[in-house]
Amino acid sequence: ITGPMGLLNNCSGKNMSWLEFFAKIIDSLAWPASILFVLYILRGELPAIARSLKKLRYKDLELEFEKSAQEIVEKTKLSLPEASKDVQLSGQSQDELIDRLVLISELAPRSAILEAWLVVEAAAVKVAKKKGISTFTSHPGPMRLRDYLVKGDLLNRDQQAIFEQLRNLRNEAVHVADAEFTRKAVDDYIASALQMAGYLEQKANEL
Repeated sequence: ITGPMGLLNNCSGKNMSWLEFFAKIIDSLAWPASILFVLYILRGELPAIARSLKKLRYKDLELEFEKSAQEIVEKTKLSLPEASKDVQLSGQSQDELIDRLVLISELAPRSAILEAWLVVEAAAVKVAKKKGISTFTSHPGPMRLRDYLVKGDLLNRDQQAIFEQLRNLRNEAVHVADAEFTRKAVDDYIASALQMAGYLEQKANEL
């Protein structure tokens, strides 16, 4: 789009009449003016439009989360043995904890994902302490916990990959506040997280 100064130069360079000059200015401003007019007309709908665009932006993340959660369930069945029924997680029986997380997921799916991950962290800290890997003067971050578990030969390569995927999905759920997750995706995440936690908790009990 040619601006008014550009048109003025054209006017002086091509002997354009002042009438033609003003006509060109009006023409050059017509498109931006049209945009402003449309925005004014739709001003009441703009918040809803913005929400729709945001929803579309997060749709891929939601679908990817569901796909990854399903993949992790399949991997845990192959790479993580189930803990015996008497193994407790965070001071609760496995059935009690599952019931509590399912109830949370019905009201706040994101919170259920975070709670499930915290159970994994608690089990990881416990087994690392019993293994004597670290004195834990402060609560270690997830990546350091992972390194401790690998250092102590508590996770093989496949199990390490599951731990890392659980951590990444937890981060996505927490840091993308506007994303929504299906019940199946949350249930799959909870199942995998608790199987990882049960495995680590049983390892700690055996030390």
